[in-house]
Amino acid sequence: MTPEDYRVLIRGGGELASATAHHLYNQGFTRMLMLERRFPKAVRRQVCFSEAVMEGSQTVQGVASRGVADLGLVDSVNEAGEIAVAVNPLDEALAAWKPDVFIEAAMLRQNWGLTADLAPVVIALGPGYVAGGDCHAVVDTFRGPLVGSVLEDTGEHLADGPPADIMGFSKERALKAVRDGIFFTHRKIGDEVERGERVGTVVSVYSVEDYRRGVPVDSSYSVTARIAGVVRGLLRDGVPVKVGDRIGDVDPRGRTDDLDHISDKAHRVAEGVHEALLGLIAEIQPREREA
Repeated sequence: MTPEDYRVLIRGGGELASATAHHLYNQGFTRMLMLERRFPKAVRRQVCFSEAVMEGSQTVQGVASRGVADLGLVDSVNEAGEIAVAVNPLDEALAAWKPDVFIEAAMLRQNWGLTADLAPVVIALGPGYVAGGDCHAVVDTFRGPLVGSVLEDTGEHLADGPPADIMGFSKERALKAVRDGIFFTHRKIGDEVERGERVGTVVSVYSVEDYRRGVPVDSSYSVTARIAGVVRGLLRDGVPVKVGDRIGDVDPRGRTDDLDHISDKAHRVAEGVHEALLGLIAEIQPREREA
């Protein structure tokens, strides 16, 4: 069998999920469906297929995706040379599309109920999953010498660390929500910011209409840059956030070519998923499907 004979379902549309989809697509796995939430929370949106949910389509380094409202359109989108992106519930997609390979890439960092019987091959991006129990393989996503390593017997102790250190800055680069609400911004990825400069505002869901009318609200708070640099990643305007959600990322190097390129870490994780898939796929045959 050839790669294009296998249906690949990826849950998640953020950078690691998108890097995985991008790499597998270029390796011939062109029958692919990605599942995202209605309001994606990817911050590096220029390299994320999650943008197809909001924009209708998204191209990442030469690979195109298209949002679909009907799972019955997935095959036709794939035949047109595009990755399909939907917001349907997982159980609905599993029943309607019947994947041969399921890749858990939503980066929840804990098992929400993932089991190895969701598909003939189930691969998870760690941490939070146990290979050989929750799934058939876990790929390490912690930046370091073992990033992209494939584990087939364990995975519960995988590390989870801060953003990469750039010019001595790590945690300071990240912008995170300190309260629940709706994130509003007029900033764009690629904008230059100074330390302490406002990047956006999080407003309580109960005060959104007042805020939109320009009425001052007490329940809002400003999201400010902790270092000077260029906005490398940023949530879309109007996206709901929870405490601890990542809102954005500031790159202290200033303008670079990284804004619309998949990161080296994401590439390595994607290669690890491909390695795991090749090791497991020989044990399965594509599912029989109704004509």
